[in-house]
Amino acid sequence: MTETLSVFFLGGTGYLGGSILAELTKRHPEIRFVTLVRNPADNAAFQPLGVEVINGTHSDLVLIEKLASEHDVVVNAADAETLALSKAILSGMEQRARERPDAERKPILIHTSGTGILAETVDGVFHSNKIYDDSIVDDIKSIPENAFHRDVDLEIFSAAKNGLVDAYIVAPCMIYGKCRGPLPHPSMQINGMIKMALMHKEVVQLGPATNVWNSLHIDDLCDFYVLLFEHALSGKDRSTDPMERFCWASGEEFAWGDVAKELAKLLHAAGAIKSATPRELTLQDEPNLMLTASNARAVSNRGSCTFGWKIQGPSLWETLPKEVE
Repeated sequence: MTETLSVFFLGGTGYLGGSILAELTKRHPEIRFVTLVRNPADNAAFQPLGVEVINGTHSDLVLIEKLASEHDVVVNAADAETLALSKAILSGMEQRARERPDAERKPILIHTSGTGILAETVDGVFHSNKIYDDSIVDDIKSIPENAFHRDVDLEIFSAAKNGLVDAYIVAPCMIYGKCRGPLPHPSMQINGMIKMALMHKEVVQLGPATNVWNSLHIDDLCDFYVLLFEHALSGKDRSTDPMERFCWASGEEFAWGDVAKELAKLLHAAGAIKSATPRELTLQDEPNLMLTASNARAVSNRGSCTFGWKIQGPSLWETLPKEVE
């Protein structure tokens, strides 16, 4: 009898992770999903998805290592920054590989990073014409070792090179749109800008806010993960360099100042703020502007070329009125 495929999922209670988990369970009800939940009061929210819940935190490294050793696939959509967490996951997966040398496939890791790894300057100014392409391995190799959470990505690349684990890294850009997960959450950066606007009674931006990022609707991100998940399970991936399994999940470019202008119009029209024009501040004035301070430009060719991903969701500009509501 063929064993049921099992997936250990971290991040199911969050905005990104919850949405991804919901889509995976919808499209693959035949697969067993297990997720880690901090608060037992949230357990019931996962019952409609058919997801098994283990109560614990990301600091429970012994538990996480054990769970990683018990499943065919681990998806980490929870924490891109904590090296100890990734080491525990990889240790458990490597243990599984050693214990099952004749298994049909190696343990598979899908790890969530982010285009924040490209952030070099934090002044709200456009600085670079460089666009990082995930189909060009040298672009991925050129990211500095001291970049934001690069140490975690490098640890995963190293483990994959050792040959016991098949590891994929997805680096999403700025994600917007309604959460699809079992627990409701707003989007991070857009909601953060709205909160700051309500606090200051006007939309604020960092300097001229000419700095550029990419945007992607949450539904398109979920589709990306499902297609990558299916590709990883297919056994058709012939890449030899672990860095060839690094993918940007990115879409349309935008300048943060343009978002600020549109939010100012919408919030002012709704009577929520006093001005229809954004005000320039510094990080000293408003430290939370760090959320929108950098440039991060990336193109997701690997997703479209390798597993047929296509962007289909509404644009950022189409969804801003709903975000304001």
